[in-house]
Amino acid sequence: MRIKLYGVRGSIASPGIDTAHYGGNTACVYVEGNDQTRLIFDAGTGIRALGEDIPVDKLPLHLFFSHYHWDHIQGFPFFQPAYQAGRDIYLLSDHLPENPDSILEQMSEPHFPVPSDALKAPIKTLPIKHGCIQLGDLRISTLAANHPGGCCAYRVDSTQGSFAYVTDNELDPPSKQTTTYNEWTSWLRGVDLLVHDAMYLDEEQQGTHGWGHSLISQTLQLATDAKVKNVVLFHHDPSRTDKQLDKIAEDSRQWMAQHYLGCKVYLARELDVYHLSEDEDVKQSR
Repeated sequence: MRIKLYGVRGSIASPGIDTAHYGGNTACVYVEGNDQTRLIFDAGTGIRALGEDIPVDKLPLHLFFSHYHWDHIQGFPFFQPAYQAGRDIYLLSDHLPENPDSILEQMSEPHFPVPSDALKAPIKTLPIKHGCIQLGDLRISTLAANHPGGCCAYRVDSTQGSFAYVTDNELDPPSKQTTTYNEWTSWLRGVDLLVHDAMYLDEEQQGTHGWGHSLISQTLQLATDAKVKNVVLFHHDPSRTDKQLDKIAEDSRQWMAQHYLGCKVYLARELDVYHLSEDEDVKQSR
């Protein structure tokens, strides 16, 4: 299984010289199985570059949405495969009140000049029944995340390993939890690679509690308690500079070294690739 990050920011894209190293695009993660099953998680601004990288062929694409907030859907109108005739694109979501085809509503005046009926690719919705769907050699399961308006987390299991995508999830919300902390640790137990929301520092909680995002310290503790093998801190605050993220990376690795040696810590960076295989540890490349 191959996982490539195309967008790692939260809330709004933040291009500039101070964010160039980690990247300024909003959420988009690409997963490819050994049988070429292709999954995409979220369609933030990072999906534009993904569309340029995907081979021009007839293999279907399965686009999973965590939720429909603007930073997770706004790249879709710029996704080149959507304009490719004969390329089936399936839209999927779970634990959300609206169907995923609602993302097409953004392609209308006065917000966008190209209507959704101009897309040449067949765009279809695919239901996820009973919280699970099998696509090729990849088994995708879901869990509701703690985020205002609803959100969905995904876990992908195969013979090559396991991957989880958990964005926009507040592990300790001020209101009632949709999914409890113990349920998270159970669902994520032993996962090989966890990409998880880690938007805020402890000292920022007072002004952000209830916004639907986790503290970095909470995500590290979750990885420890769930015995995760590799954790990628994701959905960076748009104001966070590369220098600040470098410091977060250093501090997070030091914390993990003192609490759980079985887990490696990474900071999400655009175009980083993670390889999962049956016989080897997770490998990171560029």
